[in-house]
This record gives sequence, structure tokens and C-alpha cells, in this order.
Amino acid sequence: MNTFLQDLRYSVRMLLKKPGFTSIVALTLALGIGANTAIFSVLNGVLLKPLPFNEPERVVMVWNRMTEAAGGDRTPLAVSDLLDWRTQSRSFESVGAFRDQFVNYIGGATPERVRGAGVTANFFSILGVQAALGRAFLPGEDLPGAQRVALISDTFWRTHFAADPQVIGRSINLSGVSFSIVGVAPAALNFPNKEVEVWTALQLQQPTKRGPYFLGGVARLRPGVSLEHARVETNTLRSSLENQQFNFNIIPVNEYIVGDVRAALLTLLIAALLVLLIAVANVANLSLVRAAERVKEISIRTALGESRGRAVRQLLTESVLLALVGGALGTFCAFWCVKLLLQLAPGDLPRSDQIGIDANVLGVTALISLLTGVVFGLAPIWQSSRLNINAVLKEGGRGNSESASRKRWRNMLVISELALAAMLLIGAGLLVKSLWRLLHVDTGANAERVLTMQLALRGTRYTGPLQVESFYSRLLEQVAPLPGVRAAAISNSLPPNNHDESDDFAIEGRPVAPEQALPIAYMIRVSPDYFRLLEIPLRRGRYFTTADSASAPLVAVISETTARQFFPNEDPIGKRINLVDAGEPIWWNIIGVVGDVKYNGLARKTEPAVYQPMIQASSSSGFFIVKTDIANPLALTASVRSQINSLDSELPISQVSTLEQRMADSVAQPRFRTTLVALFAALALILACIGIYGVISYSVAQRTHEIGIRIALGAQRGDVLKMILKQGVKLALIGVGIGMSAAVALTWLMNTLLFDVKATDPMAFVTTALLLAGTVLLACWLPARRATKVDPLVALRHE
Repeated sequence: MNTFLQDLRYSVRMLLKKPGFTSIVALTLALGIGANTAIFSVLNGVLLKPLPFNEPERVVMVWNRMTEAAGGDRTPLAVSDLLDWRTQSRSFESVGAFRDQFVNYIGGATPERVRGAGVTANFFSILGVQAALGRAFLPGEDLPGAQRVALISDTFWRTHFAADPQVIGRSINLSGVSFSIVGVAPAALNFPNKEVEVWTALQLQQPTKRGPYFLGGVARLRPGVSLEHARVETNTLRSSLENQQFNFNIIPVNEYIVGDVRAALLTLLIAALLVLLIAVANVANLSLVRAAERVKEISIRTALGESRGRAVRQLLTESVLLALVGGALGTFCAFWCVKLLLQLAPGDLPRSDQIGIDANVLGVTALISLLTGVVFGLAPIWQSSRLNINAVLKEGGRGNSESASRKRWRNMLVISELALAAMLLIGAGLLVKSLWRLLHVDTGANAERVLTMQLALRGTRYTGPLQVESFYSRLLEQVAPLPGVRAAAISNSLPPNNHDESDDFAIEGRPVAPEQALPIAYMIRVSPDYFRLLEIPLRRGRYFTTADSASAPLVAVISETTARQFFPNEDPIGKRINLVDAGEPIWWNIIGVVGDVKYNGLARKTEPAVYQPMIQASSSSGFFIVKTDIANPLALTASVRSQINSLDSELPISQVSTLEQRMADSVAQPRFRTTLVALFAALALILACIGIYGVISYSVAQRTHEIGIRIALGAQRGDVLKMILKQGVKLALIGVGIGMSAAVALTWLMNTLLFDVKATDPMAFVTTALLLAGTVLLACWLPARRATKVDPLVALRHE
């Protein structure tokens, strides 16, 4: 311990004697360690912290596997699916379902739209969650006709009921229906949606057909039953209504919550680690220079009897101490970075409330700092262990040029920096190009100067389609004459990623075998001006008009994809489809074909869509859309809100936004990861250029005498410039070549994050090579230019 304390005191003195070296190394390490700490804090909060469930590894999500129009691998369940699953499955202890929804809360100062979830009575027991206050739902409370009951979130309890412990038993008005509060959920519970504030017992009616599909399935595995066994057993079940074998998709609940974020976060962590490695290589280079300056000191200490192991311990203590200082600075930097990350992060980032710097993150930071100190301390330690003491002491006070082995070490470190920077730059280039392609996807609708907001007509005032349609009609009539309004419309779905419902349908004259699946499409209900407002092109037939009233023949408009997929090589106009496949068929006449619109996200292929007039197929929840001449559509919000309040003062308005903003929000996650990777790539490029600048500068300083002789013997300054640049370009070519080869091998990991861009996109590789080459030339040119100005007389007296 005495020896260690002595080494520590000596290390502190040595670092304080070289404040410039100490500051540069500490700041360089702080950047690398701080970036890694910040990213790991996100990774820890989103992926590593345990879920607030009992034995979460036994909780699974269950979906159908159907066409993309229904939801692909994550198609929601129909009520019939849930009942058949419950009856036939033996792998699950309990089977339940939920429906994500918004509800109108009436009870505060103003009507409010809150995120809710309708759940089966066994929902909380499946999760293994107890109410923090009161109780969870009881068996039978999800049956039709049972008392309406609800649980509220901890946040809702505190903000709307002032954390009153007597809240149990009180009534709460949700969408015009009175619910009795039976419990308050734990503060950590934010499932099935992170913003859920109210859970209500979902009272499901006995189905008469297979569809529609709107339920999320959740279940708890029996003890000892594996996920693989449950998958095999579940896919042997059959539908009682269509006699079709189910194709269920069972995934762990953690995978459902995390979603596609896992790959993006791991990519960011790899990018941060590459930055740290570049920083370590830079510091190792600086340490080699520092070690070269201390060769004589170490040789004298060794000659006086100090063992080589003692010298190694001293150097290791210095490097670890320096790394810990950098780690401390990096931790302070990480606190700021985490706040910045949370501001940049998309609103739908799962478990964002769990992100922060805790004991686990600090422990990982300390470990990274120690490992960093050991790694960058290895190079000077290895050099010092190979010293020829006699040769060093014989040189006396004369300067000596850098040894070949030390030069190789420094060149290898610079090459590794450039290779790592090339990998990061290629990854950033691929993500930037992917984001650009995503932002320029044709959505099929014109989003310019369009105001959108969501309404939900529920409660005693809207008990049937007539009341709903009456409200919509009056609202459209009152808003249309407002100054600046060009058109107004209603729709239950909205591009680029809001589709309300999918359902199957039958085509007249095409009988389907019992075991054959029916066609599925998005069912989109719109008012007549919807197509003109969004400038959705008419390909054939006609749009809806006011003549398509509730008493007129039922009509439908289909999308191009629907026509191409289900009516190939024929004219669909005049064909009839049945949207209700139980009981007497109800036929809808196809009157038009319109252009495709993105309702399922910009990155996914367009799926079939069937449009129905809102007045013939009522929807109590929908988007109110206004096309305006005003540059900022949000300026119309107050006027539109006033018209809505004049019709129903208790109706809340939610999700007020421009359609352009909705488009931008839909790419929030790709923009987030692209921004961070681009920042890491820029930082890596700067650090790599500093590294090669340092190598060339040190080389010029070591070769001052040689350069002076060359100039004295008649060498042109241009020749000297070429000689120095050649050294830097050689290192750059090797580093970039290695980096690109490694990138080809690793970028396939990014395939899931790219849109319409190949991981081996040649443009990204060429651009990276040119960018690195130009930056390296600039970094080499500065010391090379200084070398051309060497005075031969001064250089010859250098030694």
C-alpha cells in the first residue's frame, strides 16, 4: 500500500508538471467515455432494467400472422380468435387481451382526451401486477352487462384526484359512460402503452364472424412450458368460424415493448465504442511521445536499481489515474448528454422514463475508465520494457531520432483510428441516405397547409350513427365558410401511419372455400371532400359525392393496390364486395379507383384499402381535416375549436397538428439514430485527423535535421512538401482500405435500419473515401508546409 501511495503521489506530480498533455488526454477520454456512458444509460433503461411484472419471462404477446393489410406478423386478434385460443390452448396458465384506445375524460376544468386501454378481467393477473391502492379487476367484470369498472394510473390519480386515498369507489366519466374506480395501478406500470392513464374492463360481445381484428393478445405461460413448445401447440389450433388453422405469432413481452429500438440502440452503442477506441488510440499516441521524452529518466532510475516491474507499475498508475480523471469528466459530460438525448429522442421511445445515470451506469463507467487506462498505457509500458539502458545513457544530452519500433507503433495507431473512422462514416452515410429516401417517399397525399385533429364522439349524446353523422355534417357546414378554409373533411384514418381498422371482405361471384382466407384490406371511412382535400388522384370512375347518402345505394372506392391485387386484368368499376360475411350479404358497389396512400408507415409497402362514405359506414372516432390558404395551418385551431365547442362544449380535441408535422414525426426514430451516428462519425473524423496531424507533426520535428540537410544540398521545398504528404497519404490509404473492408463485413448488421439502401451502397463508400482523403490531406498539409520553411542553418545546429 505504501508503494502504491508513493506511485500515486508521483503520478499526480508528473501529470501536474505537464498540464497541456494532461488536459488534452483527459478531454479526449472524456469525449469517448462520456459518449459511451450516455448511450449505455439509454441502453440500460430501455433494454436491461427488469420489467415491472412478476416473472416477466413467462409473459408473452400473441398475434395473428396474416397479410400486411391486416398487420403482417403482428395482426391483431379478432374476438373469435381470443375465444378459440382460450378454449383450445393448454400451454398457457391464463389468456387475455387488450385494446389500445383514447377516451374522453369529463370531470376536470375542461374536457380532456386521455390514453386508455380496454382489457380483459385477467389482464393484471397475467402480468402479475397488484394494484397499489384498491384492487384489480375481478373475474366476470369483463362480461357484457357487468358493472363498469376502471383502474387509474398513479399519474392520473395524482394530477386529477390530488392523490386522495379515498378515491376507491368514486365515479369517473369516460366518453359519457360512468365507471367506478376500483384501484390505482403501480407507478411503474405503463403497459400496454407508455402513456396509458386509464384501464377499463373490456366487455366483448359474442362474435358472429371472424373479423374485425383489433385486439392485442397477452398470456402467461404455464410453469415449465417453453416459448417454443407454446408456439408449436398454438399453431395447431383451428378457428371455429372458418375452420382454418391458426398461425399465431408468439413473442416475449420484452420484445413487444422494445420493438425495433433494440437494433438501433445496439448500433448507437457500437458507434460510441468506436469513438472510444479512436480516443484511446489518440491518447496512446500521445503517451508514446510522452514516453519518448521520459526515456532518459526511466533509464537512470533503472540504472540506480529500480526494477523494470516497478517502472511498469509507475507508468500503469499514471495511465489509470489519467483515465479515471477522464472518466470523471466524462460522467459529468454524460449527465448533460443524457438530457440532450432525451430531448432528441422520439416521443415513442419505449421506457424513456427509466433512462438515467444510476449505480449500474456509474459502475460500467468506472470499469470502462480502468480498462481504458490499461489499454492506452500498454504502448509506453511495452516500449519502456525494451529499453537498452547502456545505449540511452551513452547518448548523453544529444537528441536522437525516433526508433523504428516506436514509429511503427505510432503509425499502427493512426491507421487503426482512420479505419475505425471510415467504418463510422460509412455507417453514417448509409443512414443519412436511408433517411433522405424515407423523407422523399411518395405518400400519395399532399400534406401542405393541412390542419388535423382527432375527435371521439362517444357517450349518451352519440348512441347511434344518426347522431354521429348529424354532428359531422353540422361541423363541416360551419367550418367550411371560415376565413382561410379551402376544404374540410372527416376520416377514421390518416397518412402516413394511422389506420383504424382492417377487415376481410368477399367479392361477388368468387366463392371462397371454408379453409381459404378471405381478402383483407384497410377499411377507411371518409366524407366526400377527403380525396380532393388531400389531392388523392382519381384513376378510374368517380369520387364520393353528397348524393351518396344514407338512403342511397351502398358504394365504395378502392385503391390502386386493391384493384391490382384483387381485380387483375379487369375493370373493378361496377363490381360488388360484401363487407359483412355473416348472415345476409350486404353488397357495396365499387364506383371508383384512387391512387395509393401510405396508411401503414413510410417504410412499408402500400397495402390494399377500401374507402366507404362516412355517412354509410359510421365511425364515432375520426380525424377532422382542414385544408387552408394560411401559411401556418395551426393558426386556424382556435376558430375550428370554437365551432366544435358550439356544437358540443364537452367534446375534447386531441392530437392537434399539421399533416406535415405528422409526416415528420413518423420518421422520428430514424432521424434520432441517424443524427447520433452522424455526430459520432463527425467526432471520430475530428479525432482521427488530430491523430494523423500529431504523427506528421512529430515526424517533422524528429526529421528537422534531415530536412535541413536536404534543403542545404539543393532539395526544392516542393520536394519536401511531397515527401511529408506522401507519408500521411500512405497511412490514410492503408487505414481507409482496412476500414472499408471491415465495413463491408459489418454493415449487414444495419440492414434492418436501412430503407431503400443496400448496406454495400457504393456511393457511401466512395463519399467516405473522398471525405477522409481530403481531411487527411488537410491535416498533413499543415505540418508539411511548416517543414518547407525550415531554415537549413538552424536545422544543422539542431543537434
